[in-house]
Amino acid sequence: MNQHASNPLRTAAAIVASPSTPEPASYWRTLHYLNLYRLTLGGVFLAISLLSSDQPLLGQENPGLFFLYSIIYLGLAALAIVTIGLRKPRFEWQVSFQILTDIVLIVLMMSVSGGVRSGLGLLLIVSLVSSGLISRGRLVLLHAALATVAVLVAHTIGVLDYRESVGDFAQAGLLGVAFFTTAWIAHVLARRSHTSEQLAATRAEDLENMAQINQLVIEDMQDGVIVLDGEGNIRQANRHAVRILDLADKADEGVGQPLGGVVPALVNCLEQWRKNSQANFAALTVGRSNAQCQPRFIAVGDKRVMGAVLVLEDLSRVHQQAQQIKLAALGRLTANIAHEVRNPLSSISHAAQILQEDAMEDKTHERLLQIIHDNTKRIDRLVGDVLTLNRRDRVQPESIVLAGYLPTFVEEFCLAENIPPDSISLSVDKGKDVCFDRGHLNQVLWNLCRNAWRHSRKQPGSIGLRVNKTSASVVEIHVVDDGPGIAMENLGKLFEPFFTTDSLGTGLGLYISREMCEANRASLDYIVEKTGGHFKISCREGAC
Repeated sequence: MNQHASNPLRTAAAIVASPSTPEPASYWRTLHYLNLYRLTLGGVFLAISLLSSDQPLLGQENPGLFFLYSIIYLGLAALAIVTIGLRKPRFEWQVSFQILTDIVLIVLMMSVSGGVRSGLGLLLIVSLVSSGLISRGRLVLLHAALATVAVLVAHTIGVLDYRESVGDFAQAGLLGVAFFTTAWIAHVLARRSHTSEQLAATRAEDLENMAQINQLVIEDMQDGVIVLDGEGNIRQANRHAVRILDLADKADEGVGQPLGGVVPALVNCLEQWRKNSQANFAALTVGRSNAQCQPRFIAVGDKRVMGAVLVLEDLSRVHQQAQQIKLAALGRLTANIAHEVRNPLSSISHAAQILQEDAMEDKTHERLLQIIHDNTKRIDRLVGDVLTLNRRDRVQPESIVLAGYLPTFVEEFCLAENIPPDSISLSVDKGKDVCFDRGHLNQVLWNLCRNAWRHSRKQPGSIGLRVNKTSASVVEIHVVDDGPGIAMENLGKLFEPFFTTDSLGTGLGLYISREMCEANRASLDYIVEKTGGHFKISCREGAC
C-alpha cells in the first residue's frame, strides 16, 4: 500500500507544502492583516518624521534619510496591498519579500536613530513571529538569521564610523538571540498548529463520511425513523417514515411540521415517554394505508426534553414475514393435498350431475344434489386459490397500455359476472402504460372489482376504476365502490390469508392479490375514506 495513502496527515502536509498547490484563502487573509500592520507602522514612522522635525524622536543622526526610508517603507506596504489582492507573485515570494523589506528598512532606520539602543530592532521580532505563523514555520529561521546578520553588520559599520560603542555588541548579540528564540518558538507553534489543522480536517472528513453512512443506513432501514426537536417538531424523516405517515403530501416531507399535526396519538406517547423512559406503547394504526406500527423513542443527548428519535416498527412487515414462513410450509402441504382432492372432487361433481338428471321429479333429491354441486364448486375454487399461491412468483412482466387494456377488461368482467356495463365508470388517459404480468393484473383487478360489486349498492356507477400518475415512474390504479367500506376493526386483518366476512368467500382473494402485486414490484393498499371501499394499486410505469 502507498505510504502516503495510509497516512492522511502526511499526505495533507505534502499537499500544503507542494509549490503547485494554491494556498488557502485564509493564508492570504493573514498576510493581508500583516501588511496592514506594516502599513500602519510606516504611517507612524512618517508622521513622527514630519511632526518632530525640530527635535526628532527617531532618525536623530540623519532625519532626511529616516524620512526617505519611511516613505519607501510606506510605499512598499501600499504596493503589497495590490499584489496580495492579485495573489501574484506566489505566496511564499510575497511573504519573503515583506520580511526582507522589514529587515532592510527597519535596520536602516535603526542605524540613523542611534543603533541598537534606539529599540527599533525589537520591531523585527513582530515581523519574525508573523512570518513563522503565516508561512507555517517555513523559512522563519532563515529570516531570523538574516535579521541577526543585518543588525550585526549595521552595528559594525556604526562602530567603524565611531557612531556607536563597541560595548553595544552584547546588546546586538542579545537581540540576535531574541530573533532566533522567537523564530524557533514561532516555528514550533506553527508546526503544531499546522498538524492540528490537518488532524481537524481529517476528523471533519471522517465525521462527514460517517454522517453520510448513517444517513444511508437510516434510509435503508425497514422501520420508520423520525428525528424530533425539543418542541416535538419533525426535523428529519427517512423514506419509510415518509411512506407510513404520508409525509410526502406535506411540504418538504413534513420537516418543521408538529408531530401532533401528523399523528396526534404519537404526541401522547411522546409525553408519556418523557415522564417515564421505560414506558411501553401499544401498536398504533397510522397513515392512510392504516399501517400497524409500534412506537419507540430514543433520547437525543442526556436529557429527553432536548429531542428524541422516534422509531416506528412496521408490524405489518413482521406479520408478513411470519405469514410467509407459515404459508411456505402450508403451501407445500396444500399443493400436494390439492392435487389429490381435485380428482375425487371431479368424480363427485360428475356423479352428482348424473344423479340430478335421474332425480328431476324428486324435489328433495334435486335439492340435495344441488347442495353437493354448489359445495364441490366452492371446494374447487378453494383448491384453485391454494394452487395459485404456489404460482404467484412465476412472473412474466410486459408493458401493458391501460387505455386499451382496461376497457376490454371491464367488458369481459361484466359479461362473466353478469353485471350491467354501466355499473363500472372508467377513467384513464391515453399513454399510461405499466410493467405487469398480464394474467396477474387481470386476476388482481378481477378480485377487487368482484369484491367492490359484492359490497356496493349495485347501481349505475357503483364501481369506479380510474388511473392516476403520481410521479415520473409510478402509476396508480384505483378501484372504488359506493358501499359501506371496511370496518375499522377489520383493517388490520384485511390482507391476512383465510380472513373473510363473506360466508361464501375463501379469504384468499385479497391476500393473493397483494402477493401478485409484490411479485410484480407493485403494491396494493386500502385507503380509508368516510364512505365506500377504496383500493389502490401502485405500479411501475413504462416498458419492462
